[in-house]
Amino acid sequence: MIFHLRSSRPVEKSKVRGLFLKGVVFRFFIFFLVGLIVGFTPIPIVDQSKNNLSRHGAFSFHEPVIGKFQTSINSVDNDILLTQKSLPKGHINLEASMKLEMENKTLNASHRLYSSHDFALVSSKLLIIVTPTYSRPFQSFYLNRLAQTLRNVPHPLLWIVVEMSLQSDETVKILRDTGVIYRHLVGDHNGTSVKDTVIQLRNVALYHIERHQLDGIVLFADDDKIYSLGLFDKMVEIRRFGTWPVAVLTEDKKRALFEGPVCKGREIVGWHTHQTRLSRKFQIDMSGFAFNSTILWDPKRWHRPNIDLIRLHDSVRVGFQESKFVEQLVEDESQMEGLSENCSRILVWHLHLEAPQLLYPSGWLFERNLEDLIPLML
Repeated sequence: MIFHLRSSRPVEKSKVRGLFLKGVVFRFFIFFLVGLIVGFTPIPIVDQSKNNLSRHGAFSFHEPVIGKFQTSINSVDNDILLTQKSLPKGHINLEASMKLEMENKTLNASHRLYSSHDFALVSSKLLIIVTPTYSRPFQSFYLNRLAQTLRNVPHPLLWIVVEMSLQSDETVKILRDTGVIYRHLVGDHNGTSVKDTVIQLRNVALYHIERHQLDGIVLFADDDKIYSLGLFDKMVEIRRFGTWPVAVLTEDKKRALFEGPVCKGREIVGWHTHQTRLSRKFQIDMSGFAFNSTILWDPKRWHRPNIDLIRLHDSVRVGFQESKFVEQLVEDESQMEGLSENCSRILVWHLHLEAPQLLYPSGWLFERNLEDLIPLML
């Protein structure tokens, strides 16, 4: 008997076909799951501008830095305003201003910001503008005029305004509306004269700078004088002590006189003066110089022979006040720097606009402003 053996090839083919189908179904299932997961996953939006920047290697960090700088300046300004509200009237509350130490460091380390159509961040020295002020007919006019000048000076700038006895509402309002970073200080005692009052107010500012170790260039900017913006551009170049001529219009309004240095380049070689009878060492106006504030609180840095406080003294004769003060800052002309193109440009003017008999409304407000109404011409 002969038996015919059945071929095993069809069985093997069916097994292979079954495995192939299982593989296809498995891969289809895997791809389906992957597609499902990808479909429900949020795709991040890519900023093409950043890709372009990275592709060309042209990164720019100016805008973020400027934004932080502006925020810092605004926060400093707000904190200063809030601190001024908390100052008790009638005396100097320097303890309350200790809160401003952080702002001091911010101002000293910050950069000056220029803005026109483009923005540029340039490192600069802090300018510390000291202005004594007191109640008189032209006070509001003077302060507003000076404020309009200072608000156009690039940062960093700190305006220290000092009043006698109390913070007047009129001065507070003017300062808050200026847009300038400021500190509003108050003196302790009433002086016996305008000269003594102004001396005390300047000394209050000097004490404040010394106490808080403000690092910058100090200018005594009396509110009754006119200042060129070019002056503040030159002040940032001062290392120790800088000076320039001041133009003074005589009280009869007939002549203009000059007081200040005669220069060869930046070297002081002589002095302009209209007071030949005064044998002063330095023929200089109080708004005709600026100095490094660290001289007040870091004598070792400047090799000062003594550690006496640098102050103005009301016992000094009229006309000698400026020279005696400058003698505490420098030994002679070799430690001075002449500014403004061989000291040939006038950057400060004193025009004597005072009108002592002039009456003005309280708070510079007219309560009844409709009594003298003039009809409009139609």
